[in-house]
Amino acid sequence: MRKLTVFSALVFIFLCSCSMPWEKATEIPMGNETHFGTETESLPDAWKQPLYHDTYSGSDMAFKAEDGCFKIYNGSEFVRTYLNGVNVGSGYPGSFPGELAVPESVYFDWFEDISKMNCNTIRIYTTMMPAFYNALYEYNRVSDDKLYLIMGVWYDEDMIEASGDAFDVLEDAVAEAKEQIDIIHGKGSVEKRVGKAYGVYNCDISEYVLGWILGIESDAYFIKTTNMRNPDKTCYKGNYLYTDDEVQPFDAFLCEFGDRVVSYELQEYKMQRPLSWANWQTADELSHPGEPLYDIEDAVEMNVERFHLRESFSAGIFASYHVYPYYPEYMILQQDYVDYRDENGEIDTYEAYLKDLMSIHNIPVLIAEFGVPTSRGCTHVNPYSGYNQGALDEKQQGEALKHMAEDIHECGCAGGLVFAWQDEWFKRTWNTMDYSDAGRRPFWSDIQTSEQSFGLLAFDPGENGFIVNIDGEKDDWTEEDVIYEEEDIRLSAKHDERYLYLAVQLEKEGIAAAHLYLPIDVTPLSGSSVYGSSVFDRDVDFVIDIDGASNSHIYNHSYYDRYAFMYRYMDDRLEWKKYREEDNDIFTPIYLCLNKPFTIPTTGEERGAERYETGKLKKGISDPASEGYDPLTDFNFTGKFLEIRIPWALLNFRDPSTKTVEGDFWSNKRLGVGEKIEAIYIGCVKAGDRSVSAEYTWDDWNSVRFHERLKESYYIMQECFGELK
Repeated sequence: MRKLTVFSALVFIFLCSCSMPWEKATEIPMGNETHFGTETESLPDAWKQPLYHDTYSGSDMAFKAEDGCFKIYNGSEFVRTYLNGVNVGSGYPGSFPGELAVPESVYFDWFEDISKMNCNTIRIYTTMMPAFYNALYEYNRVSDDKLYLIMGVWYDEDMIEASGDAFDVLEDAVAEAKEQIDIIHGKGSVEKRVGKAYGVYNCDISEYVLGWILGIESDAYFIKTTNMRNPDKTCYKGNYLYTDDEVQPFDAFLCEFGDRVVSYELQEYKMQRPLSWANWQTADELSHPGEPLYDIEDAVEMNVERFHLRESFSAGIFASYHVYPYYPEYMILQQDYVDYRDENGEIDTYEAYLKDLMSIHNIPVLIAEFGVPTSRGCTHVNPYSGYNQGALDEKQQGEALKHMAEDIHECGCAGGLVFAWQDEWFKRTWNTMDYSDAGRRPFWSDIQTSEQSFGLLAFDPGENGFIVNIDGEKDDWTEEDVIYEEEDIRLSAKHDERYLYLAVQLEKEGIAAAHLYLPIDVTPLSGSSVYGSSVFDRDVDFVIDIDGASNSHIYNHSYYDRYAFMYRYMDDRLEWKKYREEDNDIFTPIYLCLNKPFTIPTTGEERGAERYETGKLKKGISDPASEGYDPLTDFNFTGKFLEIRIPWALLNFRDPSTKTVEGDFWSNKRLGVGEKIEAIYIGCVKAGDRSVSAEYTWDDWNSVRFHERLKESYYIMQECFGELK
């Protein structure tokens, strides 16, 4: 998965402290006794995946990784098969991933849509609830286009954090792998436990499990600590896998882990399948002299070419990498990558890297993750391709994914898996994670956080659609939404799990000719009543400044500027000492950090902090059914009517579901101290006039309303995968 911080590779921490709030989900059977209300009948073998019997090992197999590709047995021979697929997470709005709340019927529908996208492969990261395996069993039973599964085995992150030594997590990881092997063979029974899947697993899907990708992205700390603490473990000789005679201890750990997984399935179920270990750009074996964070992003390596197979294990191993176009820094700084031109004469650092990666491998290479998100917020940019970590619309996401998928195919990889199938509200990103309450993230959609929007499937607020489609029309508003009226101005407000929506009706002139200010008071601890030539009736923390189609912004009061507080020592453009004065009339642009200062080792060039103005507002249409649909739309107007939607995070809400905003971080000396409020106050005034504000409040919520929607990128990838299939 992607980085949570620019300086280090943090692994995700699945928070499981909240009970499941999702009210619509019905009780799902733990086994496979029933599927969608019907009993599973005795079935002929014709629908099943054919198996090849290897007489040497006395085992069955349906898949091989060899000759640079994957091969699937068709009943008479192993046929070369290119893998098009997606990574499926366990996130679902209103629940943490450890609650595994996705219903069986939803999984079945997802599998249908994934298959219609011309995919043949899905990947999961850890054990899922029985509902997942039940749905996959049922889908493959009734479908002509089968879906193959790549299974993951997750390390215990708490153990990694506590010791940093891979051998300390080995037994736990092997135990989880054995549990998963039992599960895919329909022999699993797991007692209820907090934060992990459990239940009775009766569905035998073993014929459709294409292979294993063991472990997680291993960072420099994990690999270096393992090597340092185990100097004598420089090789491993197992029953089915063995290493070169002299390898790093971390390689010995990986090989032993894999050997024990293979051993268990062969001994217990007489079946074998291809095997790999999760890797990423940070731990490739290539040298990246231009990487400014070389002690983190280019300090370690792991290469499974150092592992070898006994004759009794013929399913094969493959290399597995997560490859993104915008990070680490060497992806946009390494000179030979920047100098590379694709067949169209364009700079293509992504293809350049893939060719470099393929040059060190003889075994098949699977790009197990590639993707870009459709978040409003951005985390990192690629200045050459524009394939950024956020601030992309759905068409741009699809075009980026298509280009990367074609690069992956043309470079001779064995397949590519998009990250990810679905958006996940619970996730965090390094440049926004200090802005929200970890225990409440699943209960609202933070469109400013790039990690939440990698999916081809969106979870949008509203049971059947957005409560407001921003298009400058009045049809989504009623008299009940009006919060105040003056002689020339009527102001309305409503909200959902992602946005605060505002509407302004003028009586005397059109919006295009008016210069409007909408002041918003969030907390009584800060703010100013003066903005330019206008005076407000109370101190406010934010001002939405509507000045035509291309010059509109939302500004924050300088004392309530989280960016200035966090990056005051790194961004020398900030007048943060002045900002610290509570009683000032300074309103500043709202920024997100893209990069901290660094020095390029090969040239000595020093680069300062990189940021972008996330408070700049975009005019457009937010209705997915409209021909002019733009998911990054913030406002629109027609004649005398104006509509605006502002993400909760732009108003410094840590959790809108409990009306919790950021407290006084200058006094608290840190972010993260939330302040519970009862209401916010909103006004509307023409530039130069005085304003009157109105109260707007809402009830706290512990359940969420949402609907699924296939993004425009889904259909682009449907066509792309159809061509690569």
